[in-house]
Amino acid sequence: MPIPPDQRYYMKLKALYYLYEKNYTQTDIAKLLNISRVTLGKLLDEAREEGMIKIEIVDVRGSMRILQLEETLKQRFRLQDIKLVDCQSPEPDSIMRRIASEAAVYFEHQLRDGMSLGLTWGRTLNSMVEHLPDNHTIHDLSVYTLVGGSSSSADFQPNILAQKIIHKYSGSTRIITAPFMCQSAELCQAIKKEPPIASILNASLDLDLTMVGIGEAPVRDAGHLSDYPFDTNIINELADAGAAGDICGNFFDINGHLCDTSLRDRIVSIDIRDLHRHRKVIGVGGGPAKVKSVLGALNGHYLSVLITDVQTASQVIELADQMAVPEDSAFSEQTERQTES
Repeated sequence: MPIPPDQRYYMKLKALYYLYEKNYTQTDIAKLLNISRVTLGKLLDEAREEGMIKIEIVDVRGSMRILQLEETLKQRFRLQDIKLVDCQSPEPDSIMRRIASEAAVYFEHQLRDGMSLGLTWGRTLNSMVEHLPDNHTIHDLSVYTLVGGSSSSADFQPNILAQKIIHKYSGSTRIITAPFMCQSAELCQAIKKEPPIASILNASLDLDLTMVGIGEAPVRDAGHLSDYPFDTNIINELADAGAAGDICGNFFDINGHLCDTSLRDRIVSIDIRDLHRHRKVIGVGGGPAKVKSVLGALNGHYLSVLITDVQTASQVIELADQMAVPEDSAFSEQTERQTES
């Protein structure tokens, strides 16, 4: 039997009162009103549509701007998730440590027994691993390195990072025992075809969770690029190709397209175009030097999750907007000319 309008209104008001003022559960309210949960749901939906509910969010810590920025990036670049950290210090090392600390918390929450993990390299990832707590309740992890080792620095030795993770949890490692860069493309291809390395590269196409560092853009005539074993000629070639950054030695431009350079076929690593096959790819990195590289990684859709700082995220949005304006303006001007003619 239909509920008369006056009684229906009273039931909606009563349901709202007990839900929001008395903190009753919907199950308890349905029993109180002697109606089903389905009917209660319809009453609450009607109440919202009729404007009977007004919810005000009181942001006592002033974090709404961060939440809104996260949502903007998430929607614009079709991310599964995003976490922004608010860094008070503009110093790159301080920003890196804050991002690494947040990445450690995020990583820890993702872990489950028996997961297969992919790992690249970099200072932020190394710092993240240092922040991880020992937790031997997590069992049977399989950690795959996705790139060869670059130098004597622990930050750029993925095998060391993989071993540190296993020591904090438990499981096994599958390590690419090869240099990061080869002298020739032929040597690189031969190394990738070696059975132990080929098996790792093939198995790494289907991982549960992958952590990647985002490298900064090469600067022309620079004497070095982080701890990469590049001479000035290679750095200049990358800069001339418009390299905005890299993920495990795969350099891409600001639009996310891989750069066509002589280096491309000499790197022992995965092809980042295969990252979309991984179940979740978490990119970490931030600071002024990585604005273009973060934007390039997002435009290339290499990441499903991004962990960076608020200032970098804001500048990424600004730069993305600037890149869109000339194309839109040119299109508008062309349309106007065609209309006039």
